[in-house]
Amino acid sequence: MALRKQPRDTSGSSAPAAAGKNAAAVAGGKNGAGRGGAAGGGRGASTGGAAEGTGFKARLAQLRVVFKMTRQRDPQALWFTLAGFFVPLALGIVLGLFVGPLYLWIPIAILLGVVVALNVFSRRVQRTAYAEMEGKPGAAAGVVERMRGDWRITPAVGINRHQDVVHRVVSRAGVVIIAEGRGRGPRELLVAEKRRVRKAVGDTPVTDIIVGTGEGEIPLPKLQGTLMRLRRTLRRGEVDALDRRLRAMGGAALPIPKGPIPRNVPRGGRLR
Repeated sequence: MALRKQPRDTSGSSAPAAAGKNAAAVAGGKNGAGRGGAAGGGRGASTGGAAEGTGFKARLAQLRVVFKMTRQRDPQALWFTLAGFFVPLALGIVLGLFVGPLYLWIPIAILLGVVVALNVFSRRVQRTAYAEMEGKPGAAAGVVERMRGDWRITPAVGINRHQDVVHRVVSRAGVVIIAEGRGRGPRELLVAEKRRVRKAVGDTPVTDIIVGTGEGEIPLPKLQGTLMRLRRTLRRGEVDALDRRLRAMGGAALPIPKGPIPRNVPRGGRLR
């Protein structure tokens, strides 16, 4: 008698198959976590860290640190900030008592006081930062790098052994050459760089500025305002072409001794 073939349990077979697929998926997920998953996790972590770094609490912590540093260097910053808040508030209360309803003028005065206080505080912070940077090599380049707008700076295109520095800025106002230092050094570097730039730019406006406190020089806190007042004469495409042309000229000629570098120098440092 032929044995009858028993029907397969489709539900039982599909369950192990599904379980095998799920296990493979889990294993793949684990492997993915080890490879691509780690990258994904890193991206997620970096995104979360960036979100935390730019969140309200992080900004509040940065503001607190900046306030402490500014108050240490400028004790009057707190009083100027409070005056910037309470003066508009007092003005709003007076207007509410004598002109219109008090409940309308007080919120307006509070908002105006917050805006004025933040503006005053930011100016005191900027003033303190300029005071810290003034007199240090590269301070002018730091000011230009923080400016808003299309200001393409190439720092230290010229330097001498006294640490006098010349920076080159390309913008819609043309080429601006900024020198900083003391004595005749920055003026000599400025003349040399201006001569090099003139050969490459042709009729493009070239403005020279010396940062300092002497006669004919511009103090560091007034450098940003001076640059912003320059007349815009170039278009965006012309600025791009001018920037590429000047970058092709090369960088700074560092004040290092010329000639071959000696080799096999003994420990005593004296050449035989």
